[in-house]
Amino acid sequence: MLDLRRLEILHRFAALGTITATAADLGYSPSAISQQLAALEKEAGLALIERTARRASLTDAGRELAEHAALVLAAAETAHSRMRARIGTVGGRVTVSCIHALAPALAPHLAALQRAHPALNVVAHETGSATAAAAVLDRRYDLAVIDDWSARPPAGDSGLSVHRLRREDIVLAVPADHPLAERSGPATAAQLRRLVHDQTWLCAPAGQLSRAAGDRYLTGIDATPPRRWEFEGLHILAALVAGGAGVALLPAGLVQEQAGVAGVRPVPRMERTILALTRTTTREDPAVAACLHAARQALGSRHR
Repeated sequence: MLDLRRLEILHRFAALGTITATAADLGYSPSAISQQLAALEKEAGLALIERTARRASLTDAGRELAEHAALVLAAAETAHSRMRARIGTVGGRVTVSCIHALAPALAPHLAALQRAHPALNVVAHETGSATAAAAVLDRRYDLAVIDDWSARPPAGDSGLSVHRLRREDIVLAVPADHPLAERSGPATAAQLRRLVHDQTWLCAPAGQLSRAAGDRYLTGIDATPPRRWEFEGLHILAALVAGGAGVALLPAGLVQEQAGVAGVRPVPRMERTILALTRTTTREDPAVAACLHAARQALGSRHR
């Protein structure tokens, strides 16, 4: 019989690609991971890992077993979740990831949850929205809180559950003393085209979801900013707008929280959605459900 824990190590190695990354993710030394994979090879009776002086990679048999391992681990996790649901106690280890902009709102709720349930150990990490779904499916995280700037947030696939916590408008953020701040109606495309030439455009670095959404919008109205400043973090962008450095497309709630900034509704309609991602195999786990509830309390139903 193949050892379940070793199958999990093989599955994680298949997802991460290196012994070092697998060891760091699981909290073991690289030599311990290598020993466990070697022991799994003995159990399987054939080579699963091809080793060279510089790297280790899966053999064809290793890839096939890793695929089977994913199914076995999913079944085991479902069974474990159902047994935990029968007990009803909120406890054990839950790994939660969150984009950094939402962490200040979420963290106090998770800390309160741990105080209320001493048997619960929440391990929190910062994550990026683009890679969170794969990390949840690979069991690196049990719950991921992300934002989505696309017109249609993703639906859950066969192994992923998508929970929509809230939607919020994206507005044109300008300094509070800007002429557009006095407008009650939306900014027109013509006004925005003039604005991107008259003002410095503030945005996230290339590759960020908010940047891609903003670039799509500006391309759609034939507006390319000649002066663009790139900074990581929407809160940083809001603070820069408040200081008069430029203008930006930002979530309405963030604009309302930042002194010295006014929000003008752009056209066409833009939104972002705050999502929580879990695995379908943990839907009955009381600890995961409690963490999801904490995320809803912290981040749900604000700033429509």
